[in-house]
Order: sequence, then C-alpha cells, then structure tokens
Amino acid sequence: MSGVTGKSAVFFFSALALTCIAQKRWKKSKGSRHKRGDTDGNHDISQRGESLLTPTLPYIMDYLKCLQDHCDPYTNPRGHIPLCMSENKLIIELLGVRLLQIETASRSFSDSSVYCYNNTLGLPGPREALAYFLAKHFLFPERRDMTFGDSLSYIRPELVCYGAGASSLISHLALCLAERGDAVLIPAPYYAAFDVDLNIIAGCIAVPVYCSGDPSKGPSPRDLENAALEAEAKGMRVRMLLITNPSNPIGSIYTPQVMKAAINWARSRDMHTICDEIYALSTFDGQFESIIRTLNNELGDDVHHIWALSKDFGASGFRMGTLYTQNEKLLRSLANLNIFR
Repeated sequence: MSGVTGKSAVFFFSALALTCIAQKRWKKSKGSRHKRGDTDGNHDISQRGESLLTPTLPYIMDYLKCLQDHCDPYTNPRGHIPLCMSENKLIIELLGVRLLQIETASRSFSDSSVYCYNNTLGLPGPREALAYFLAKHFLFPERRDMTFGDSLSYIRPELVCYGAGASSLISHLALCLAERGDAVLIPAPYYAAFDVDLNIIAGCIAVPVYCSGDPSKGPSPRDLENAALEAEAKGMRVRMLLITNPSNPIGSIYTPQVMKAAINWARSRDMHTICDEIYALSTFDGQFESIIRTLNNELGDDVHHIWALSKDFGASGFRMGTLYTQNEKLLRSLANLNIFR
C-alpha cells in the first residue's frame, strides 16, 4: 500500500506543479503581448485581437505537432505519443456504428425545423432529449426504466441548453455572472485551460484553492474561505466557485457531503457555483453522485451544471457542451450570447 500511496503523492504533486506552471506561463504570455502597431503598421490586429493569441492550453501547439507525427508501431515507431490529452478512444468505433445507422440520420434530419432558425439555446427536440438524459443518468441513475415522459416532469427542457463545448459555456457563464477582474475559486490542481476560459472574454481571474488536508477529498469551507480572503486582500471580488467533479486532473471523486458543504459556503457569500461534471459517467458504479441528485434537483438561481460529449462519449471534436440551470434570467442572457458561439 505504501508504494501505491507514494505513487499517488507523486502524481498529485506533479499535477499541482503543472497547474502552477500553466498559470505562470499564461501570465507571462499575457504580459509580453505586442502593443498595437508594433509589427505590421496600420494592418496590425487590435489589442482585443492580441488578447486572443494566448493558446487555450499551454501544451496545445505541442499536441498538434504530435498529431502530425503520430506514433505507429509499424509505420512510424519513432513518432510521438501525446500523453497530455484525455480522450476516450475505446468508444469511438462503437459510437461511429451507432451514428451511422439509418435510423439515427432519419431521426436527426427528417424534421424540417433542424434546417431553420430556432431557439439559440438548442432545438426543442434535442433539449427534451437532454432533459431525459440528465434525469435518467444524473438525477435518478438507478431508474433505468424511466420513460421519456416521466423524465420531463423532473427536468424541464426549457432549463437546459447547448453550447460549443464545456469551455464555451464556462466562458459564457463567467461573462453573464461576473464582472471583469472578479475572482473565480477553483480547487487545485485544476484543468489548465480554466485560466483562459475564464479570462479571455469575461476577464475573470482563476484563483486556486489549496487544500489543507488530502486534496483528493476536496476543499473544506475553511480552505475556500482562506482562498477568498487572499483574493480579496489583492483587491478582487470573489464571485464564483468552479468545481470539477470527478476531479480533473487527479481523477478523485468528491463526496456529496463535500460538495454540499462547498455550495453552502458559496451561498453564505452570495456566490454562484459551477459544477463541471464532464467525467460523470466515466467512473466506477456506486461512487459518483451528481450535484443534481445531491441537491434533490433544487439548484436554485446560483448552482449551474455543466456536462459535455468530450469525455464520456469520446467526442471532443463535436464541440457540444450542455448546461442545466434553474436561473431563467441567466438563460435569457445566454440565448442572446449563444448566437455568437
């Protein structure tokens, strides 16, 4: 057991170090951007355009190089093996077979509404399907026989929407729920792209929450309060809490008690909480519990649920993320913003 514990500790501190390095690289690249007019005279891009030059992930360019020279044991044994990207390749063939069925195409494209202007939060049919999916797999995972009609009585289709991936939705939420310069608390170590997701459009600042105890168990209210006080001492307003459960990158699952305590703490400060559950269905049975179930489907106006096809369905290239929120005013804002997704 000591060997396993030692390996876990090495993995955690490596992930924590990568989080710190990513933050430093992002801040350094942000500070070293060219000012407008420094390069190509009158045809240079604007300062806003310059702000978009920072890669969403510090390793994305290296990853793209790996794709161009991918390792193959027979034809290219000296090629690259990218270890920085998490993708469920084992499901791709199965998913492809399902999507190529005639029945799938018929259901997807036979209705003329899919070709026309419609609600920017998503077509009515897909939003109903999403409500059914969330009710069956997140709210009542034990009820495998739940009917489509029953599910819509628990999760209303008008409270769910689609976006161009989880990153896009998190960026949109930051823009709609916070102001430029506001702090967003995230338990560390965290997904390296969150810094850019929150800042590049919304101008929010990711603030890591360091756990005083075992980080795999999640942050305590004391840990959250310490991080908030530190951010406030630097002149930032702490507006949101972003929690990925199951955790990315360390893969741990926070208990319902830890999640509820974190949300109660955020509510005591009138903050919003974003629960990113992008790995929700990639866990062992009986361990993970969605925040939708933990809160008995009473999210209120301040808790917002994120999921996407990228991990559980191995379909990151589809760029499809989902949001479930009971904040109807927020959804009206997103309806306008989603035109530009």
